[in-house]
Amino acid sequence: MLKIYKKLLFDLDNTLVDDDENRRYAIKQILIERKENVTDEKIENFINLDNQFWKDRAEGKIKDPHNFKTNEEKTEWVRAQRFIKYFNNISFEEGKEINKKYINFLSKNIVPIKNSQEILKYLYEKQYELYITTNSPTKVVNDKLNKINAQKYIKEVFTAEEAGHMKPHHEFFEKFFNKINTCDKDNMLIIGDELEKDVLGGIQNGIDSCWFNMKKTENNTNFKPTYEINSLIELKNIL
Repeated sequence: MLKIYKKLLFDLDNTLVDDDENRRYAIKQILIERKENVTDEKIENFINLDNQFWKDRAEGKIKDPHNFKTNEEKTEWVRAQRFIKYFNNISFEEGKEINKKYINFLSKNIVPIKNSQEILKYLYEKQYELYITTNSPTKVVNDKLNKINAQKYIKEVFTAEEAGHMKPHHEFFEKFFNKINTCDKDNMLIIGDELEKDVLGGIQNGIDSCWFNMKKTENNTNFKPTYEINSLIELKNIL
C-alpha cells in the first residue's frame, strides 16, 4: 500500500524546467555581449564549471570570506565567484555585474520539462499542497513559474536566498518548516533531480524523497531515494 502524502516539495531546475538549456542560452548571451568568440566548448566549459561550483558550495568547500549584513549581499558574493573564475580573475565588481545580466538572460529562454504542466495540474486537482523548494535566484524562479503557467498551482515558493542557506543544509529546511508553520514531515515528499541536494536533503531532514532521474543515470552514491522515476508522469503511480 502506497504511503499517503499531503505536501509535495518540488525542486525547480531540471525538475520542472530545463535548466541546462536555460543556462546555455544565458552564458551564450553574456559571451556575445562581451564580444567573445562563442563556441560550444566555451558554453559547455561554463556549464561544467557551474555544476562543480554549486556542488562544492553545497559540500561546504567554498567558504564565505566574512559575515555579510544581509542574505542578499551573501548571495551576490557567491554568485559572482563563478564568473570571476570563468573569466580568469576579473574583479568582483565586474563579476557582480555579469551575474546580474546573466540572471536577466535566464528569464528569457525558459523551457518546461515534458509533462511538468500536466502533472502539476493533476496533483493540484487531487488537492495536494504543492511547494517549490529551490536553490535558484528568487527573481528567476518567479519568471520560470509564470512562463510554464504554474503559479496558480503552487502554494508557496521557498528559495535559498530567502533561507540564507542552500539545499541540502538543515537550516534551509528548518526555515522552510517555519515558513509553512509545520514540522510534520511524515506527510511530505521531496521531488527533484539531484541526489546530493534533493534526496540527501530528504534523508538528513527525515523527509521521503522521489529522485527524478530523467537521464537514467546510475546512482553511485549512498543516498537512496524512497522512490525513483524517469518521467514526471510516473508520479501518478505514487500519488
